[in-house]
Amino acid sequence: MRLVAIAGAVWLGLCAPAGAQTVAQGTASDRPGPYVIDIRGAYVSLPRDAAFFPPMPAATAVPTGSYGFELGAHVYLFQLGPARLGIGGILLRARGTASHEEPDEDEDTSPTVQPTTPDVATLVTLAGPQLSMNFGSRAGWSYLSAGIGRAQLSTRASRFVDEDDEDEVTAAQLVEHGGRSTINFGGGARWFAKPRMAFSFDVHFHIVGAGGSEIPTPRTTLLAAAVGVSFR
Repeated sequence: MRLVAIAGAVWLGLCAPAGAQTVAQGTASDRPGPYVIDIRGAYVSLPRDAAFFPPMPAATAVPTGSYGFELGAHVYLFQLGPARLGIGGILLRARGTASHEEPDEDEDTSPTVQPTTPDVATLVTLAGPQLSMNFGSRAGWSYLSAGIGRAQLSTRASRFVDEDDEDEVTAAQLVEHGGRSTINFGGGARWFAKPRMAFSFDVHFHIVGAGGSEIPTPRTTLLAAAVGVSFR
């Protein structure tokens, strides 16, 4: 929740100057667009429900956040009241990891000692079209956008031994949840310090639907925050 509050405050503070340009610069040549390509680094929160992970000891640490990249492309079609209507799409991919605790220096650290909890890695892919309402001028604009897309999540756990029976070794496990439908909504802004390159910022929530026949998972909401550059 703290990350959401910080991201929201930054976005609102930075979007205000872009939105304020709507009245001052209203000619067709000054409107947002005509297209942009986004390349950004991204942070994505991860689900914590046990259904998203293979069977593991209760003490196993799981990743709660992931880092990766976001690619996007948008075109701007026509004016709709005070906003410019845009359509486009995004592809976001991120990976998060969590490792078992390192042994103390006094403990046996020989290669034959196997961990009693696994290392865990979660990979998430989000993709889909977006419809946006853009407010501002060609020099910079803020936007609100939403879309319906797909998500894929997979979780890998490394091998580990049973804490009560060291002869019982659990092999590495991979759980793939396949495609899930998503609804995303949020906003961001772009500021063109140069005619064809801008700094850009984006925050979106992705509601991932429940599903799965072999391994059912509940609905979950992921927060994605991205910072990078845009080109036109």
